[in-house]
Amino acid sequence: MILCHGANADASLRRAWEARGATLITCETRDGQVDLIDVLERLADHGINSVLCEGGGTLAASLIEADLVDRLVGFDAGLSIGAEGLPSIGALGLGDLKKAPRYALRKVQRVGDDIWHEWERR
Repeated sequence: MILCHGANADASLRRAWEARGATLITCETRDGQVDLIDVLERLADHGINSVLCEGGGTLAASLIEADLVDRLVGFDAGLSIGAEGLPSIGALGLGDLKKAPRYALRKVQRVGDDIWHEWERR
């Protein structure tokens, strides 16, 4: 496991993760968060050129806003939860749909009762 963190990350937590065998990478921060470009550059230095991010809607939106997303993968289920659910992609601050990032559908597959879909950046 590799954990990317800012220089101010709690030292006891860093030691605990290292004791469990994690590799820790100190990254630059911006606005209190790790700088995503720096994270990806440091991961590339470790030979990692593809990253699966499952950090939630805020992380997904940040990666999309920084133009760091090549591919989107999603699942749809026959279930309606409405506004009580959490968005898979957070707010992008788009005032105009023409500025929305575009993706082309590449693959659709049934997985049990769910649908898996893969999109590639245009």
